Amino acid sequence: MTTQISIIDDYDSLLTSLSLQFQSQGYSTITFTCPQAALEHHANHPADAYIIDMKMPKMTGFEFYERLCQKLNRERVPALFLTAVHELEEQALKNTTIGDYVVKPFNFGVLIARLEKILSYFKPKDDGKTYRIGNLIMMEDKILCSWFGKEIELTKTEFNLLNQLARRPRVVYSRNQLLDVCYGDNLEVMDRNIDSHIKRLRKKFRKAYPKIKFDRIKTHYGTGYAWNPRSVAV
Repeated sequence: MTTQISIIDDYDSLLTSLSLQFQSQGYSTITFTCPQAALEHHANHPADAYIIDMKMPKMTGFEFYERLCQKLNRERVPALFLTAVHELEEQALKNTTIGDYVVKPFNFGVLIARLEKILSYFKPKDDGKTYRIGNLIMMEDKILCSWFGKEIELTKTEFNLLNQLARRPRVVYSRNQLLDVCYGDNLEVMDRNIDSHIKRLRKKFRKAYPKIKFDRIKTHYGTGYAWNPRSVAV
């Protein structure tokens, strides 16, 4: 899945330039000149990382960051700040733990290096027990997952079911196949039990982010279920 970068700056020319350069490196981008518009959009559609100008009309970069974290119900998000001003602001950025910064004018190579460092910090280590599937992070040792940075507690059966679907996106599994994954040779379990587990999984994801339309688990009527990595707008 392509990493999406949101760029928030009140200069159109800079937005256009950065957007084109990031796209040339394989990233997808979304841009905003109005921080309030960015907040309203990302409340429902979080990006993978944010590049934020420190000096914007009606809202500073720090204020935007704090409001964004509140809307997403997260303590931190991957963020890189752009600053062109005096030493006091630069010192404040040096002392903060919420992200990194670059000083304008900057070299794009420096910018992307800083951004990739931030993204790597937020990316979980794939140790066989914790692994990432797009915006879904599976934590086998804790029997839970993280969806856009928010942890969701699962039962062992729910975890196994979600893991099977998400690891092979778009592959349609029948109820009997999913029963075998979740229950093995236990013949007393009915195939409709899978429907109940799917219903609970959907409910947990929607509760984690009520404003995001969650329909990643697609029902194929008469057949079974599949994980659709492109079905929800993010």
